[in-house]
Amino acid sequence: MAMKLFCNVPFCFEFQASNRIKEPKLRALMNFIRDPPRRFPAEIKAHWEAIQLKEDDARLREERFQIGHMIGIYWATVARWMMMRAKRDAAALRTPLFLVQAADVSKPTMPLAAAKKLMNVANPKDSGGMHGMLPVHVGMRIRLLDALDEKKTLVEDAEGEVVRIEPHEDDQTTMEEALRMGAGTVYLQKFPKGVWVRMEKYQGAPFTKLLHDHNSTLLPADTCNLVFIERRTADPFVFREYTVTRTGLPISHARAITSTACQGRTMRDGVIIDCGRQEGGSNPKEDDDWWLDLYVMLSRATRLDDLLLLRGPDLEFFAKGPPKTLQKQLAKFARRTENCRQRAEHIARELGLAAFLRPE
Repeated sequence: MAMKLFCNVPFCFEFQASNRIKEPKLRALMNFIRDPPRRFPAEIKAHWEAIQLKEDDARLREERFQIGHMIGIYWATVARWMMMRAKRDAAALRTPLFLVQAADVSKPTMPLAAAKKLMNVANPKDSGGMHGMLPVHVGMRIRLLDALDEKKTLVEDAEGEVVRIEPHEDDQTTMEEALRMGAGTVYLQKFPKGVWVRMEKYQGAPFTKLLHDHNSTLLPADTCNLVFIERRTADPFVFREYTVTRTGLPISHARAITSTACQGRTMRDGVIIDCGRQEGGSNPKEDDDWWLDLYVMLSRATRLDDLLLLRGPDLEFFAKGPPKTLQKQLAKFARRTENCRQRAEHIARELGLAAFLRPE
């Protein structure tokens, strides 16, 4: 429906340039991928080789890659990265890592072996929109897997930072002890009440005055973006022959994400990309789909030096250019753009605005 609405808009607004990628090296590489010449320039080959991750690559220890994003095509990759990243970041911040296991109820009752399989399902969209085992620590960057309040910018993929984990009463002593020790991994025995998150692009917390009255150091400017994300129960879903209802937290790690989730984002720190694709099995990724994934992931950074690639294809993979279907649609769009431009110029002249038109 969105595509039909877009195509029915009478005028086409042409986006001619982007200021997001200002660095010449990355801009040259992306231009090459979009429209490769018959012969590969030596400069482009050098750029491509420079961003391939090497064994014991010292760049991984640089701050921009330590705090930056990790992108993979598949949830199977991202789920492993989430756990690894959470453990590493919690240790660096000297704060405990809490493992929060979702609570599942199944009909009929699921045997233990199947329950373990379900707990390890990587893609949360296949398990009620929530992870089976979620690592959480204070200071972790998270993103919403579902909208909390669309009218208040708390939409899917909105990001924030965990500032407090509110445990179940039975885990209160365990959590206090872990926080006192300042490190380690803690498996919570009961599902927590929720987590407090300082959200970006949100300033609508309704309790700022109450907090300030309770404690004068809690200024409204510091608490207006706080959100309490409580546990929720998802709609039933089917796993194998079982109907499951999951209770959990609708959040995921914001720094380890899929190629689908990273669309539209600008990443100004380091970006580590796993370019690997499934080539065999029941659902191999075709070249055209792989090209689109690679293009989206590569274009999230703003500088070539902020990219590191695992399992990147040979540069010759891009020799064919974009997928034929995409080229066809881009050509159609270009014709429509030119038609709209001519109509707009005609209207401008009729209104006496010819002086504001671009020179021929």
